[in-house]
Amino acid sequence: MKKPPFYKSVQFTIKGLMWILRNERNFQIEVFGLIINLLLIVIFGLNSFETCLILITSFVVLITETVNTCIEKICDYIQPEFDQRIGIIKDLAGGAVLLSVIVSICVGALIYWPYLKLFLY
Repeated sequence: MKKPPFYKSVQFTIKGLMWILRNERNFQIEVFGLIINLLLIVIFGLNSFETCLILITSFVVLITETVNTCIEKICDYIQPEFDQRIGIIKDLAGGAVLLSVIVSICVGALIYWPYLKLFLY
């Protein structure tokens, strides 16, 4: 089978991202978090290093959510009925998302706290 041209691959990728954005509530919430972070970066005037850390952690959350959704969809396809082993796989994938969210919150708290102190006082 011949590989599609690059622009077609990009179209397929965008189609996948649009699907997850339309259909997955957690991904929508996490995109909202990214938008809030983008606004805070501008409002507080974060330096390049701080901005990179915030963007990296925000996108890691989106990436892990995307991988989690892929794992869940594959598991549902393979085993549509309840299966304890599939449940463990899904729980592990969800745990990866939770870990990335925890790291993201910690990084955000460490970076934003000095700016919030200045802003509040």
